[in-house]
Amino acid sequence: MSSVKDDGEHLIQFLNSLYPLSKKIVSIARKETYHVFVKKNEVISCANSDEGDCVFIILKGLFRGFIIDEGKDITTLITDENHIVGHVRNPNTLKPIYEEKFQALEDSELLVLRYSFIDDLYVKYPEMNILARKLLAFHFHLSQERGILSRIPSAEARYNQFRAGNPTLKNRVPIKFLATYLGMRIETLSRIRKKEKLGSAA
Repeated sequence: MSSVKDDGEHLIQFLNSLYPLSKKIVSIARKETYHVFVKKNEVISCANSDEGDCVFIILKGLFRGFIIDEGKDITTLITDENHIVGHVRNPNTLKPIYEEKFQALEDSELLVLRYSFIDDLYVKYPEMNILARKLLAFHFHLSQERGILSRIPSAEARYNQFRAGNPTLKNRVPIKFLATYLGMRIETLSRIRKKEKLGSAA
C-alpha cells in the first residue's frame, strides 16, 4: 500500500454531496487528505496502517470485509466506489469477537480519513455533526440490508436480492467470495447463475 498527498477535492466532493461545507472545512480537507493505492488481493488494516487509526473512502475499486472462523474464510461485506471501509469505533471500547479485515478485489484507490482529523472537525465545526448523522444513517441502512439478506431462507432468493440491490457488482466479485457472503456453497451459486443465464437466453 502506497500513499500520496491529495488536494482534498475527492473528499470535498464526497462531503458536499451530503451537506454543504464551509470554506474553513474545505481548506482543512485540502491539507489533511491522502490517497492510498492498494493492489488487488492486498489486505488493509486501518488500525495498523501507517496512517494510524482511520477509515477509508473507496474512490476506485472493490473491497470485501472478511473474518476467519475456525480456519474458514467468511466474507462479511462487499462494497465499491463512494463507500467507506474500516472499523466503526465503539464508544464503550468493547473488543469485537471477530477481527474483520478488508481485502481489495481489484486494484483500488482509497482516501484516508484519520479519526484524529475527524474528531478535530467535530469539535471545531458543529456542521460536521450533521454530516456524521447522515453518514451514520446511510451506513445503518446498508447494515440493515445485509442483515435482511442473510436471513432470507432461499439461496436463490438471496442471490436475486443481492443482484437487484447491486446490479453492477455481481460480475465483479469472484464467485468464491460472493458465495460465502450469501451463505451458500460455490456449487449452489454456480447452479443459480447457470439457471439465470438460461432464463435470460430463452
